[in-house]
Amino acid sequence: MTEGPPSEGTVAQRIRQVRHTLAPGEMRVVAALTDSYPTAGLVPIAQLAAEADVSAPTALRLVGKLGFSGYGAFQEALREEVQTRLFSPVAVYPDADESVAEESALSSAATLYTDGLRSTIGSLVVSELQEAVSAVADPANSVMCVGGRFSSVLATQLARYLHMLRTDVVEVPPNSGDQMAAQIDVGTQTVVILFDYRRYQHATIDWGMAAADRGAQLILVTDRYLSPLASLATWVFPTSHAGPGPFDSMTHGFMLVELLVSLVAKELGGPARDRLAGFEELQLAAEEPRRQGPGNRRRG
Repeated sequence: MTEGPPSEGTVAQRIRQVRHTLAPGEMRVVAALTDSYPTAGLVPIAQLAAEADVSAPTALRLVGKLGFSGYGAFQEALREEVQTRLFSPVAVYPDADESVAEESALSSAATLYTDGLRSTIGSLVVSELQEAVSAVADPANSVMCVGGRFSSVLATQLARYLHMLRTDVVEVPPNSGDQMAAQIDVGTQTVVILFDYRRYQHATIDWGMAAADRGAQLILVTDRYLSPLASLATWVFPTSHAGPGPFDSMTHGFMLVELLVSLVAKELGGPARDRLAGFEELQLAAEEPRRQGPGNRRRG
């Protein structure tokens, strides 16, 4: 049974849903859109078609396949996305006199987190996820984990877990000195896992663009509105940012990190298990004096 065009979600999410059904000309329109998303679609349709080197009817066919009634509705959706990208936690900060029952707040949070989980898992494409996991698990590749001012905590967690499973994993801290030093080592055998959420950080984007220019394979973890790096990434994994606020939630980003670690561990198999066992042995040895207590420690 053939499914109809998508009826909800951002333009980027709709593209991901139908991309395997698109004709070559329609894919060129997609490339033109994602090259400067979401503002690329705010130009007249003739200009968008010219940038994609296709006819205006081809661009319109894509709009229809994305589930929009016309180019006007398509552009309106993009305008809303532009406004949402300018999100500020100040705008949604609760009023001091706003009273919400604790039970109601907990129920609302549970709904947001649960819906976000379903949305994040539902957006994953199994074949793309497996390709990305294989690239991370390939011992011929080095791995770098990069994040922004806040999303760096996701990069840190991923890098530390991966380092326990394989060699040549680097966490790139979000400061210019470390980022410049790491950029020197980026090459065609580098897999960069980069986290970039709204408001997208210029330094992170510039670093990712430079890494792509050096031939790195880029795995981008972002929100559903997509970082500007999406057009350069080999694999893009959007996660929900839904949470009780006022800040965007990274809960579902952590969920994706743990999923990636689990899948990479399975892909690596025995060697990763042996490496992890070595870590465990060292950790137990380091903790032995503490378990013995001060009175039982061997004096030198």
